[in-house]
Amino acid sequence: MSETETPKAVEASILLPDKIELNKPNLLKVQVAQDGKNVDDAEDVEFEIWQSGSKQKSELIKAAHVKDGVYQVKKTFTKNGIYFIQTHVTARSMHVMPKKQLVIGKLSKKDLQPLMNSDSQNHKEMHHH
Repeated sequence: MSETETPKAVEASILLPDKIELNKPNLLKVQVAQDGKNVDDAEDVEFEIWQSGSKQKSELIKAAHVKDGVYQVKKTFTKNGIYFIQTHVTARSMHVMPKKQLVIGKLSKKDLQPLMNSDSQNHKEMHHH
């Protein structure tokens, strides 16, 4: 690569199991690539996990490299809820932070309200009779 060429962006894709089970270890993975090639030498890969509305109580878990650009952590969820998973990937002088939202367990309509109304904090239902 010449000095004038800009390095291709590092991409990170969060891979989650089809079903997250409560009170059992679940494997959460992130696939790291650059220019279509796996990145097996990321300096730092961490998963930040928090329940909706509790970002200040987020948990950071360092990921281990498995193979083919895949890094993973084991996480046991103990409560139903809406969770956010954000990976912090530092590789080849770049930092990317993709984020995913997931629903764990059975939730009531009230619990799902934030998903349906992104502006739920300011949302009040109006009824006209």
